[in-house]
Amino acid sequence: MAKIYTIPPHQAFADQLVAGILARWGDDPLALSRATIMLPTRRACRTVQDAFLRTAPGQALILPALTPIGDLDEDELLISGDMVERDGIGDLTLPPAMPELMRQLRLTRLIWQWSESQAEGSGQDKPSEDQALALAAALARFLDQVETEGLDFARLADLVPQEHAAHWQHTLSFLEIITRHWPEIEAEAGFIGKARRRQLLAEHQVAAWQETPPRGPVVIAGSTGSIPATALLMKAVLDLPDGAIILPGLDQSMPDDAWSEVTSDPTQPQFGMSQLLTALETDRRQVGPWQDEPAVGHENDRRTRLLSLALWPAAATAKWPEGIQSLPALAEAGALAGMTRIDCTGVGEEALVIALHLRQALEEPGRTAALVTPDRNLARRVAAELARWGLAVDDSAGTPLAQSPPGTFLRLLAEAVASRWAPVPLLALLKHPVAQGEGS
Repeated sequence: MAKIYTIPPHQAFADQLVAGILARWGDDPLALSRATIMLPTRRACRTVQDAFLRTAPGQALILPALTPIGDLDEDELLISGDMVERDGIGDLTLPPAMPELMRQLRLTRLIWQWSESQAEGSGQDKPSEDQALALAAALARFLDQVETEGLDFARLADLVPQEHAAHWQHTLSFLEIITRHWPEIEAEAGFIGKARRRQLLAEHQVAAWQETPPRGPVVIAGSTGSIPATALLMKAVLDLPDGAIILPGLDQSMPDDAWSEVTSDPTQPQFGMSQLLTALETDRRQVGPWQDEPAVGHENDRRTRLLSLALWPAAATAKWPEGIQSLPALAEAGALAGMTRIDCTGVGEEALVIALHLRQALEEPGRTAALVTPDRNLARRVAAELARWGLAVDDSAGTPLAQSPPGTFLRLLAEAVASRWAPVPLLALLKHPVAQGEGS
């Protein structure tokens, strides 16, 4: 019978996932090879693949199929034997999604055409090229959000009260670019929306499972089901003979009255999982630990309990005093052990302090360290500081094209042209390694 599990946030998700998989199916190489592990992204698949190498060093294994949920492809479904003839999808006639650059350029052209029609007789100026490109990118994101949620634009005109009708009519006229013109352009070019295509592939995968259940176990791990297509797959997995869902860091220590407020607070980190559990008709108390050892369970990790208390939804903070009574006990039990606050005078000092701490981790065999930050500038500074010691770090966000050697060269070239080859921009361009034939 399929079940829903969770891996606590204080445990390494990939390592614990692999350990549980090996404990269940590792004794039978054929059973392990028939398993399918569905993960959020391709990078997550690579991470789990590396975890197999760490968890079972030197042991010959036929790894399970590692599939990215957010990047299903009909060719991969065909190779895996999951393709069936249903609703015209099984014959591989599903149109492709339009490339991002092509979509943005075509939307930019529509925006210019709309602005020309609006400017006639009104004296309004057309948007510049960069403004039109930014508007096109915003329209593309809006279109993706609507398609991802499975919505349409049928009732768009009824969203705003009548007192805003004049301004809203102008907005509706602009949105006709994607509500009326874009579907025709997309169909004529032989494309469909990226989110729509993902939904169709998910529906097809569900149909394939219903037609022919998989021979081995199917596990969806690390996803919160925030995308309807993913939630659809997760519901289907629960109906499989040997399916499982593994949630990342479900909070099971939060009191029930505080948890009830999570469902109405989209800013709360557990909001997505609360919505998913409701859709799966499952209570969080019914979610079990992926690993059987109770000693590593979520309820026994005091630091996790402390963070859970700090992240209670805003509507539940009136009952914070009751939870704060446990803070001294948590602190004495080591919940704050190893935590240090450092006040820095600037971002340069902050980057250096972080780099020193990461460098210090190398002095202890077997120790690992990671920097988690939304500040890309800070991450680049830390990487530059570590490079002084010859340390190359794995930046999960990658390197932006504008920061790569070719991208930097092109930016300097554009600045030199825009300044009509002024001395300073020209000198910066000539000093670049690519200009000297040294870069690539």
